[in-house]
Amino acid sequence: MKIILGISGSIAAYKAAYLTRLWVKDGAEVQVLMTESATTFIAPLTLSTLSKRPVFTDVRSEAGWNNHVELGLWADAVVIAPASANTLAKLANGLCDNILSAVYLSARCPVFVAPAMDVDMWHHPATQENIGRLEKHGVRVIPVGHGELASGLVGEGRMAEPEEIVAFVEKSLSKKSKTKGQQPKTLFGKKALVTAGPTYEPLDPVRFIGNHSTGKMGIALAEVLASHGAEVTLVLGPTNLKPANQAITVVPVMSAKEMYEACARVFPKTDIAVLAAAVADYRPKIFSERK
Repeated sequence: MKIILGISGSIAAYKAAYLTRLWVKDGAEVQVLMTESATTFIAPLTLSTLSKRPVFTDVRSEAGWNNHVELGLWADAVVIAPASANTLAKLANGLCDNILSAVYLSARCPVFVAPAMDVDMWHHPATQENIGRLEKHGVRVIPVGHGELASGLVGEGRMAEPEEIVAFVEKSLSKKSKTKGQQPKTLFGKKALVTAGPTYEPLDPVRFIGNHSTGKMGIALAEVLASHGAEVTLVLGPTNLKPANQAITVVPVMSAKEMYEACARVFPKTDIAVLAAAVADYRPKIFSERK
């Protein structure tokens, strides 16, 4: 599960640390994005430490260009928590002046918002109109809580608790998978290794010992594991076929030795291994440098 957690400027931003921890503990990959105002409520260092990934606060950083399009394609879900009144207004109207709104406009996955603001801001017609517009755009709104607010007032506007957000997102994604006939994500947090295709054992720069394996079966197995939520590494011999799922990490190899070395690097951290490659039976004892 790949989650983008967007944090906007709200006192409730402190809850994002625990929210990040819950998802990471469940085996999810969490990429945190923050608006500039959010950094005044909680330090990016805290969230990068918990997520084990750099936190992006702008489309530019010392590391270079932070590609919002790639981030939008990478994620399985975008969750904006807390979502301030200002951020909700920007998203509802397509304004794009920070990395959070840029990724939102680029995302092809489900988007969730967990509003957080004072009671009067929450009930203001402008905010409710923005909420309605976002829902028409397919955004799932996580219900606000009722209780004491930062202003001292009591009413609606509290951001949902981290456990409630995790449960809401999980339930919504599960329903979507069932509705579209997709596989349930039963392998979230699991790492899978799949080998596929032939190996070519060179006799010289031109000739080799090999076979006609296409790698089709191993690629199909990798696709199924990924559809169940596993993080899949596919060690793939020479073939023209590639997996359609871009989330699958493909390690191209040529010989049996290369395949073994690639698998040996991944195997110690692997939960599931499916060895479907058609490895050549022999490797020439002598390799000629010339044809």
